[in-house]
Amino acid sequence: TESRPDRDAGEVTLLTAALAADLPVLGVCRGMQLLAVAYGGLLHQHLPDVVGHDGHRPAPGVYGSHPVRFAPGSRTGRVMAGVDRVNSYHHQAVADPGGLAVTGWADDGVIEAVEDPARRFVLGVQWHPENEADPRPVAALVRAAVSGRSQTRVS
Repeated sequence: TESRPDRDAGEVTLLTAALAADLPVLGVCRGMQLLAVAYGGLLHQHLPDVVGHDGHRPAPGVYGSHPVRFAPGSRTGRVMAGVDRVNSYHHQAVADPGGLAVTGWADDGVIEAVEDPARRFVLGVQWHPENEADPRPVAALVRAAVSGRSQTRVS
């Protein structure tokens, strides 16, 4: 995958502004990776070199599926209660989450979820909930946005 400095700069600007305003943030796949970098973390540039297989992106345009576990008591654990498999389509992954808490792992140890427990709602997931039959992370983002709106007064 080729580098996109223009995209990176634009997305980092948006993410920084959202965090500064304490807006709810859900980072999906590349978005989770961007969150980790924004929090001072690092990425594995080519995951197959780290884990020794292509299971996280079996073929171009083909999603994989793998077991996942979540940290008990975490936001991710509460949102994803009962889920033990997620889809997958990525060749990069979070190596170091920086200031984020790791709250989800694939069976091969790849980081699958991160969050900032000090904020109202900052969650990153490595899979694609928008392509799942049960997109709970998206629903949790909407709930956080709606509850935050009711607490914000415009004068």
